[in-house]
Amino acid sequence: MERQLRAGETFADISVGSLVAEAGISRTTFYVYFEDKTDLLRTWYAEITEVILDAAQHWWSLDGSATKADLRAALEKIVDAYRPHPELMAATHEAIGYDHDVRETVEDSMRQYVKGLREHIEAGQRAGFVDAELPTGETSYLLQWMAERGLPRMARAESQSKYERLIDAYSSIVWNTLYAPARRTGT
Repeated sequence: MERQLRAGETFADISVGSLVAEAGISRTTFYVYFEDKTDLLRTWYAEITEVILDAAQHWWSLDGSATKADLRAALEKIVDAYRPHPELMAATHEAIGYDHDVRETVEDSMRQYVKGLREHIEAGQRAGFVDAELPTGETSYLLQWMAERGLPRMARAESQSKYERLIDAYSSIVWNTLYAPARRTGT
């Protein structure tokens, strides 16, 4: 599926027949493992999301001693987890418009990410290294959706220098939103 997506086909245009032909398996074998092509897509999305959530743990484990460079390194781990699969992620987001199960899978992963980020913000507020004035739920929600929209752009950066600038911008936004205000006020 990823190869076909990279070749420019849309998810809607990819058939189970073309998938099994390329994989060299029978339709019967495909249907032993997957209900349909959206089930395959949900399965891959869930696997990739787990890798991204694992990478996010590097960010969420940062404490008050973390520098902006530490944050950048942690955020780059998230982008690097996403980077090999932009077409597959885009196909998933295409399918949420017409497949309820795909939509539920994506919404569940977004809830997990927002929850992890919210917990990091709350812990940071208690410890004094995250801006105490931020509303945790709304901030985590907005930062996650910003990342969700920005990750495809970062993953498809035309050059390494563009990629580096995008990571720098992402890091600056997060740093200035969460950590810089607490360091300025000492709270």
